Amino acid sequence: MNAFYQLTMASLLGLATTSSSMLGAAIGLYVPFSKRPLACLLAFAAGALISALAIELAYEGAQSLYHQGYKAHAAWAFVSAGFAAGAIIYYSASLFLEKKGAAVRYVTQFREYALARKQADASERIKLLATCDLMRHLPAEQIEQILPCIRDRHLKAGGILFKAGDPGDALYIVADGKVEVLPSGLPGAEVHGSAIAVLGEGHAFGEMSLLSGGPRTATIRAVEDTDVLEIAKEDFDRLVATDYQLANAVKRISHQRAISNLSAGGTDAALWAKSQAEASIMSTGMRQERCSRRLPMAQG
Repeated sequence: MNAFYQLTMASLLGLATTSSSMLGAAIGLYVPFSKRPLACLLAFAAGALISALAIELAYEGAQSLYHQGYKAHAAWAFVSAGFAAGAIIYYSASLFLEKKGAAVRYVTQFREYALARKQADASERIKLLATCDLMRHLPAEQIEQILPCIRDRHLKAGGILFKAGDPGDALYIVADGKVEVLPSGLPGAEVHGSAIAVLGEGHAFGEMSLLSGGPRTATIRAVEDTDVLEIAKEDFDRLVATDYQLANAVKRISHQRAISNLSAGGTDAALWAKSQAEASIMSTGMRQERCSRRLPMAQG
């Protein structure tokens, strides 16, 4: 009788243990649980299972070290250090994979991931533009308003962004890599000669022809694989017309660059001087236009 009772209890216990998964699946399919309590239940169950397994492994590991001659404190120190190292590696790997989108499973999670990536990219771009001579006077809020005007361009090493004589249709800012400024030559001629300037991250270029309305006065070639930010001429004109400090910064940099290019051996001094004169005239016209716009407002 006693043996039969023990056999019956063991069978019932085994049945309850092995059928728990089936019972849980049935409850999950037919009972409408809300997501929050269900997530808490699953997290608690997973934590309990992992903790039980970890404690058993830790005990067996410490016991094995103790039998090999380690003291009890030293054995538990080794086991604790292993658990801590594993937790750090797991957490770091999880963060890395989440940044790469590995945690994206549902539409809502994808939206959150896309929004976080967009905010991170915008923050990095604002930091880059804040180091640029043209925009370092602007607060982060105003730089953020310029971001929709910016397009990305990628140049392979040795690639030509534009040549001397091309129409000026955009302002460029180096985001990553380097470009070199080559002296102007005959239109359509092969690019040759040593660089008269090398521009790195945060440097703006291409403003001279935008201010003067004339063609490009130099050739830009990528020294290495380079990413540049492009602001179209229409957006550039609008930004300069509405920001007096930006207009002055553009004019100052254009003037300094013309002088440095000539000092470094740039050719066609008359072309540089003409571009600077036209840029000064256009800048003065923009300033007068801003004043004429402000005057009626001051009188009113």
